[in-house]
Amino acid sequence: MSKPLSFALPENLLCVDSTVDAGVPIDAITCAIARADSVLTLLEDHFEGESRLANHVIAAVIWDVRGTLGLIKTLALYGDTTSIPAARQGGSL
Repeated sequence: MSKPLSFALPENLLCVDSTVDAGVPIDAITCAIARADSVLTLLEDHFEGESRLANHVIAAVIWDVRGTLGLIKTLALYGDTTSIPAARQGGSL
């Protein structure tokens, strides 16, 4: 049984392409972090500036950052599952 596309969030549909090389997609992760930072800067201006954002804009900012964090998690988990751990050097197990 397939899942319907209606009421699906983008974070539930997006995944790492199966043809991508194994490893940590650091460029995609840093890009997603920069995007989230930019959106949070918009929210920061709401509290420091003279103009105020509408509640629906603030809610969209929070929703966007939450979605970006989901994408970062997807990318980090892909990097973790496809990377070969480095050999441990000393220390206890």
